Amino acid sequence: MNRWLVATLLAWTLPASASDVRHFSNWEYRAIGPANMGGRTTDVEGVPGNPAVVYVGTGGGGLWKSVNGGTTWTPLWEREGSYSVGDLALDPRNPEVVWLGSGEANMRNSVSFGDGVYKSTDGGKSWTHLGLKDTEHIARVLVSPLDSNTAWVCAVGHQAGPNPERGVFMTTDGGITWKKTLFLDDRHGCADMDVDPKNPNILFAAMWRFERKPWNHTSGSEQSGIFKSADGGRTWKKLTAGLPKLIGRVGVKVAPSSPNVVYVACESKEGTFYRSVNAGDTWAEMTREREVVSRGFYYADLRVDPSDENRVYAVAGSLQVSLDAGKTWRVIANRTHVDFHSLWIDPQNPRRMWHGQDGGISVTYDRGETWDVVNNIPLGQFYQIHADNRAPFYQVTGGLQDNGTWTGPSRVRSSAGILNEHWQMVSFGDGFHAYSRPGDPDIIISESQGGAIILQDFRSGE
Repeated sequence: MNRWLVATLLAWTLPASASDVRHFSNWEYRAIGPANMGGRTTDVEGVPGNPAVVYVGTGGGGLWKSVNGGTTWTPLWEREGSYSVGDLALDPRNPEVVWLGSGEANMRNSVSFGDGVYKSTDGGKSWTHLGLKDTEHIARVLVSPLDSNTAWVCAVGHQAGPNPERGVFMTTDGGITWKKTLFLDDRHGCADMDVDPKNPNILFAAMWRFERKPWNHTSGSEQSGIFKSADGGRTWKKLTAGLPKLIGRVGVKVAPSSPNVVYVACESKEGTFYRSVNAGDTWAEMTREREVVSRGFYYADLRVDPSDENRVYAVAGSLQVSLDAGKTWRVIANRTHVDFHSLWIDPQNPRRMWHGQDGGISVTYDRGETWDVVNNIPLGQFYQIHADNRAPFYQVTGGLQDNGTWTGPSRVRSSAGILNEHWQMVSFGDGFHAYSRPGDPDIIISESQGGAIILQDFRSGE
């Protein structure tokens, strides 16, 4: 199990002074689960034409890799300075080179921050920290399809206040040095970015003002919006023709098969989905469907089919597809989970796609008509855990972000160890606090979002 996941869970759950925390370094951690449901996934990346290799970045469980199509997974990013992945990018010229922007950019109240950019040249076995430590939340990393030393980073910046290390950064020496090329002020960061795959001098970036307080959040401004560079990201100009004046979070994507076609999904009181057919000079509203961008602070993303510029996917509360350039939509993947944050489409076989959401990951081989749910990575984000007093092995119960409340044993007599079958779901939704009744641990009282209280008797099943 991911070392950071366990250590963070313990740190949240056990009130401790600074001196107490130092004792944790001598503990030996033991994975007990659960691994039969996923957790918040921020990015999924595959290798074009190779269904065996998959990378999964998570909001609070680090980075994982499979070399057998998702059957088994290996944690890769366990000893770095963060456990939260914002975005991954595989070098188009060498998939063994992996760039990682740390710090989730889906700015909910329980988001985890990162400490900059990392790079691996051996498929994730070892990592080098490349700086930009104070960005904290990175939404996108792009690598030039023509030059492996050129890359761009789209950084949201601090969640709870202003800071200068945000916006768009560029390197031309493989990450040794960085130059900030798009910066509005210390309250506006970069929410998304894309590059023309046929002409990497053309880039689009979405700038966004976001700030969260304990009681509310600010999303959007008149300065927020879409910017374009025609010189490889060195200079930028704002695009306005046909777009809303007051705009929040924006997702932007170039159609790989026809780069003059560009789409944006935006948080706005006006339209939510726009299309340009002239590389951003002018924009046309395609729909005002609110489910395309239902909660801008949490998701406002999209993907374009690599072989069909009119086939577009909205990555939001649900995963939707449009076959007519965004005019009409239908939900796909409605039997997997909710709250989608990532979609990877194999450019050599667009029928194969991986998506990531609050419940883990799934894969399709028929363009989203059917999905295989791959829930075999321990990614759950516990809000709280409770241990009862039963003997000889106490039971652990906890509430998870968007994955209900689960209970399982701390140890079993079987030589096979704790298995997924030993864990049981107590309640659905967002799980929070959960406790067993004193003197009767088969009765568990749990809570979920909206103030619901659930009493479950595991002896009677009621």
